[in-house]
Amino acid sequence: MPVYKDKERGTYYFIISYTNRNGEYKQIKRRGFKSSGEAKRAEAETLLRLEADDGENEDNPTFEFVAKEYLKWYKKRRKASSYLKTSSIINTHLIPRFGSKKINNIRSRDIMRFQNDLLDRYAVAHVKKIHQVLSAVFNFAIKQEYTKDNPARLAGNVDIEEDKHINYWTLDEFKAFIQHVDDQLYYALFMTLYYSGMRKGELLALTWGDIDFDSNTINIDKTVYNRIVTKPKTTSSIRKIMMPKHVMRLLAQLKAKTKTKMTYVVFGEFHDHISTTTLDRKYAEYVKAAKVKKIRLHDFRHSHASYLINRNTIPSVVAKRLGHKDVGTTLNIYSHLYPSTEKEAVLKMEDDFKTAEIIHLKEA
Repeated sequence: MPVYKDKERGTYYFIISYTNRNGEYKQIKRRGFKSSGEAKRAEAETLLRLEADDGENEDNPTFEFVAKEYLKWYKKRRKASSYLKTSSIINTHLIPRFGSKKINNIRSRDIMRFQNDLLDRYAVAHVKKIHQVLSAVFNFAIKQEYTKDNPARLAGNVDIEEDKHINYWTLDEFKAFIQHVDDQLYYALFMTLYYSGMRKGELLALTWGDIDFDSNTINIDKTVYNRIVTKPKTTSSIRKIMMPKHVMRLLAQLKAKTKTKMTYVVFGEFHDHISTTTLDRKYAEYVKAAKVKKIRLHDFRHSHASYLINRNTIPSVVAKRLGHKDVGTTLNIYSHLYPSTEKEAVLKMEDDFKTAEIIHLKEA
């Protein structure tokens, strides 16, 4: 069958006409393809599905069918790490709940009940992310003309205020923890994490080629998610940071102990980094032994920020080390940690003006 070009939009579309098993005349129209080849491939896939199910899916497909179509579309247009996260949400949360339902039979009340169930088990931030993906699937379904409405948008995202409290260790708490780490590799790992402010994925993606012992710097230009190494999510995350000499010495000792190539990972063997499961287990063991409050590994990042702020490090330096897009992001997250308050600022104004108080003004 031929495909057609939409002259106004500059995209391609196809039309399939058929009679279903009930003798009813049906027509499928899909548009928005960037090339005729892409439209032809989509048309061929649609014809195969029609042969398999007599067109029932195309009339009112199940949520699972649409979600998988969305993932195919998403995979070709987004980073691998973003695809993996979205795929995980769809397969872990959305398909088990809505998979067998027809896309046109899902109502906003179904979405709101789903939200309530999620809030019993997950943090607000995670529930909001799940809802965003769910809404994206429905938006895709609308563009593909599987449905006309987005019940997720009608239901709205979770409107509960998130707890902005940040957990972190003080330097003394970190010292109490690190004293109980008796393995050379993990000792170097946790020291690097605390004194760099890196994300866990960035740390595990480090190779020896990223470590410059001459300049005492670490180059951060990749991350790992589900054992797949990708570029960071934003360009601001690509950065080079200086490290204290005592941490660089630990890394040098670790390098000297193992056979290394520049492409080998720092924390693992050859090209395989330590698994996150193993890392989390070892971390929990050390926390228990040290008898310190447990924070997430991601909170080492907050701990590093707190460490810098308490040493009067200017916000722009903190932002650079953390890979924030701008100083505003840093201040939005950590402003409450900065010791300078409005009261202190006013006291400084008063102190600066003391010398001027001796001036005698003429009476009017």
